[in-house]
Amino acid sequence: MDSPIHIGDLTTNSIQHKLDGTHLSTTIRSYTSTLHSTVYSSIKLIQLTLNLSVDHDVELIVLRRVQDSFVNVSQLLDILIQLRYFSSEQLKNFLSNEVLDNIEYYGTSDSPQYLDWRDNDEAALRGVWVPYDKAVSLALKFDIYELVKKLFLVDVHEFENLPKANKRVLDEVNGVGSPVKKQKVVKEEVRYDLNNPNYPMTLPPKETSGEIINELKVKLGEIFKRDDQQELTVQDVKNTLEPILSKSSPDEISDVQLDPKGQTSLHFAATLASVNLVTAFIELGINSPIRGNSLGESPLISTIQVTNSMEKGNFSELLTKLYPDIWLFDNNKCSVLHHLTAQLDKKAESSKFYTKKIIEYLIHNDKHLFDFRKNIVNAQDVEGNTALHVAVEKENKWFIKLLLELGADITLANKLGVSPSDFEIVKELVKDSEDVEDGQVFELIRTAIEFLNKRLEINSSLPELEQPTTTTTTTIKEEPGNSSAKIFQSIQQLLSNTNTEYETILNSKREQIKTLDKVLHDATIITANNKFITKKIKSKLVQLDNLKLQIANITDKLAVAKQELPEDNEDHEYNAEEPFIIKPLYDRLLNNEPVDDLRDNPELLSQLETPILKARVNAYKQVNEKLEQELAALVDYNELTSKFKKVVSICTGVDINEVDELLDGLLEAVEGQQ
Repeated sequence: MDSPIHIGDLTTNSIQHKLDGTHLSTTIRSYTSTLHSTVYSSIKLIQLTLNLSVDHDVELIVLRRVQDSFVNVSQLLDILIQLRYFSSEQLKNFLSNEVLDNIEYYGTSDSPQYLDWRDNDEAALRGVWVPYDKAVSLALKFDIYELVKKLFLVDVHEFENLPKANKRVLDEVNGVGSPVKKQKVVKEEVRYDLNNPNYPMTLPPKETSGEIINELKVKLGEIFKRDDQQELTVQDVKNTLEPILSKSSPDEISDVQLDPKGQTSLHFAATLASVNLVTAFIELGINSPIRGNSLGESPLISTIQVTNSMEKGNFSELLTKLYPDIWLFDNNKCSVLHHLTAQLDKKAESSKFYTKKIIEYLIHNDKHLFDFRKNIVNAQDVEGNTALHVAVEKENKWFIKLLLELGADITLANKLGVSPSDFEIVKELVKDSEDVEDGQVFELIRTAIEFLNKRLEINSSLPELEQPTTTTTTTIKEEPGNSSAKIFQSIQQLLSNTNTEYETILNSKREQIKTLDKVLHDATIITANNKFITKKIKSKLVQLDNLKLQIANITDKLAVAKQELPEDNEDHEYNAEEPFIIKPLYDRLLNNEPVDDLRDNPELLSQLETPILKARVNAYKQVNEKLEQELAALVDYNELTSKFKKVVSICTGVDINEVDELLDGLLEAVEGQQ
């Protein structure tokens, strides 16, 4: 079975590249937009109705909430679908990657940052809603601002003055209210090693054979084919494998190799970025996430080696299933950072994407971040190279900066005695406190480490958070007997009740600690975002001050230059269209007098050498050359004919060599339509 490496041709970012710098209006024959006031589920909204005429006519609506100016960005970006620059699947992935799973929308304060109403009971309200400024940024990014600018420029206080939309006001739907801040749900985890005797390396491939294994391979092949057509649930997978599960032990059929590379079904599911299959294989005990292939590469490495998970927008979900692989090494002692840096020259975009998501995952657990910095960031492969060595080799400033922020050791030498500090690119980035690009992730790392260090100052270690336990009340059955037996039973009941109350109190404290820990990590992201925005504002202020200084300098120089101009030229203006008159020559020609004797006149020659006359002569020469070129093009019909042939060929789909034969029939058809 060959590894299915590729799904789809366009990543989210390639679509952005496709749209950047383009003007969608060039593909639109015409459009009209109107504003109305409307109410859905008792929510006041301003509705933009957009009528587009491209190769088809379509009517779209985009809604903006009056109460907080949140805009339905799903409706906004639906314009791109109608213009065929997005598909529905690409829009879904874009919203997942760039909004729903983007820490920029997590919050710079306690105010809401986005609203996920994709499953709202009211169809008109369905979609992802974002703040006004974010919606404007997206409209500008994708060059559709001109189409929807009426929605952004209208004042929400004009709601009552706008014409009402032609619709029925529906009754209020329960549960529809203000958006809430994005809540990051991080799965509670067990230890990183998962009882791995080979820790910190992955488990080696498992040798399996026999009739039951062959049956299992056939069933797994069926599962992958079915999942390609429709996503299977855990129960679907269980039902398919039930005949095999019922007659074999879990150890007998687990981690079966499916190809000569030693890859398991979990490797293939991770490559395909199928969250359902990954979940099913792990929960049913078919695969372990810590099992490596023949190279020792974990399923997480299979995920980051392709762009499928980035395209599908589900890498964060996969990471909650494959998280133990973050701390595991392959046979060459390469960590996940080694693999991410190794593909920077070919897949820089996906490497950067996956790295950011891993960092965001780590900061939600201080112990994760602490262990990652301690065990992974400076880990050396069999040649002694750290991830920083590889990033320096690839000359990727962003990744070098990120590793430096995580605490990478620039003095750590490989087996050849080469350390990152030997390279100028590292020295420059160490000295330069400014971020390279995408500085928000650097600010996030700094803030998370700052919070982590503060916790370590207070408490020298990072204890594991205890999970609440289930408490049960035990009732001691009272049996007839003497008084001593009754006293003993009473003591037992008292101890049981005391233990239950104690566990209840402990569970309450555990829940409080979990809540406080969650608040702390929310504060980490909020603080990082605030710092990043503050830094950007300071940078803009510095730029503004520089511009003011430059304007002041230019104004001063203009004033000085004006003072230095001769007085007789101060009010003189030259008109390029005005005839240039040489007085001695002009007067003689006006009186029909001969001018030949003026050829050697010094006064006349000095006037002929003036810069203004030279500029006019050059301008006349350029105009004359341009006219001659246009004349030559009009006289020579070959180039013009070839252009018309090419246009006809493109419009009709006929080969350019056959256009001459098509022209007569085409002319008759056009004349017949007149």
